[in-house]
Amino acid sequence: EKYILSSLKHRLSDCHRRLTASVENGVRLNYNQRMLKTGFSGDRKTVRIRYTILIAIYLILLGALFIYYTDLSHKTFERRGSVMDLSDPGVSVEGTRSKEWREGPTAPFAKGMEYDFTITNPEKNEIYDWRTEIQFSSEFEIDSAWNGSYEKVDHTLVIVPDEVTSIVDPGKEKTFGLVMLADEEQTAGDYRLLYKVNARMTGSPLFWLLIVALVFTAATFLADELNYMRYENLRKKQEEISGILQESFETFAHIIDAKDPYTEGHSLRVAYYAKLIAAEMGYDEDEQERVYQIGMLHDIGKIGVTDLILQKPGKLDNAEYSLIQTHVDIGGEILKDFNGLKGISEGAKYHHERWDGKGYSSHLAGKDIPEIARIICVADSYDAMTSPRVYRGAMSGDFARQELINCSGTQFDPEIVPVMVKLIDLGKVPVEL
Repeated sequence: EKYILSSLKHRLSDCHRRLTASVENGVRLNYNQRMLKTGFSGDRKTVRIRYTILIAIYLILLGALFIYYTDLSHKTFERRGSVMDLSDPGVSVEGTRSKEWREGPTAPFAKGMEYDFTITNPEKNEIYDWRTEIQFSSEFEIDSAWNGSYEKVDHTLVIVPDEVTSIVDPGKEKTFGLVMLADEEQTAGDYRLLYKVNARMTGSPLFWLLIVALVFTAATFLADELNYMRYENLRKKQEEISGILQESFETFAHIIDAKDPYTEGHSLRVAYYAKLIAAEMGYDEDEQERVYQIGMLHDIGKIGVTDLILQKPGKLDNAEYSLIQTHVDIGGEILKDFNGLKGISEGAKYHHERWDGKGYSSHLAGKDIPEIARIICVADSYDAMTSPRVYRGAMSGDFARQELINCSGTQFDPEIVPVMVKLIDLGKVPVEL
């Protein structure tokens, strides 16, 4: 027995280490689950579809924006105005007669005039490939010109700029002009300007907004996928550890029950009943599993009680009964350092306490008894009554049910007994394990 007890403590220590790792993984799992919920909620397939659709929408919008700006760059714009109107806020042509002189008596025309023109681009995009037509008041001839090619059609001057002048940067202007000969004073009037805009998509706030949204969404998707992969790895690792723990606890339960062949399966049944009670009381799934594991080891202290007493066919005398009562203290001592499973020591140490304070061995009463011990007390008593013992046969389920009711408020917690009675009436208890 000393060897078994030593081996059991060693095994519990290893189990404690594994459970601590499982709890840490569980914390990380909960964190990852919260992180996943910050993205789109739903199963992974739905999440991936939503992210893909969102990214596709951004790409389609960027494509539409590209097509729009490409079309815009090839479109020819037209403006009309007067070269004498200096208040035009848009792309415009302005001009003044800077010089004027009279020709000699033998010249074919009476006057000579110099006109200086400016094309102004106040817009945010470069303009290029422009040309303009300027109306004059009477007949004239072109004497000389600069920064472009000039052609006279009736009273209209058609100007096509040279390569350098044809491009006007945003917020800039270009100049051009000519010397003309005429018989009378000329006045430059209305103009018609044709031009193209070198519209760059990168100059649009919408472009950068879409880029930022696309990058952010793609980065979030990637981070979410990496987080999900970590979550899956942690989940699988926790399932593996949980499986090992479950097998370990069941092994311990079998070791405990093996001390007395009449109690075979007792620890597993008590654990199962306690879990059902916890579920009815509103415990979440993790807490129900915790109650189940504590229930499996509630009688671990019997390892320290001799088989002669556990398997005695007759009634125990006072000394023997006192000795068997020590199993709760032994169990509490064995499990006192098992901090990885909250309440496991209390479940073993206090499950024979009574609501009225007449139990053993600490004589706690009412809600001073830990709730886990009060749950196990009801589950343990019901299974003890409905299972055969070396000194008596099994009692009927109806008798055990009534006994729970009769002892509610004295031996048992009056709030837990109705829960157990409900489980019995629903047919969930008893079970064969």
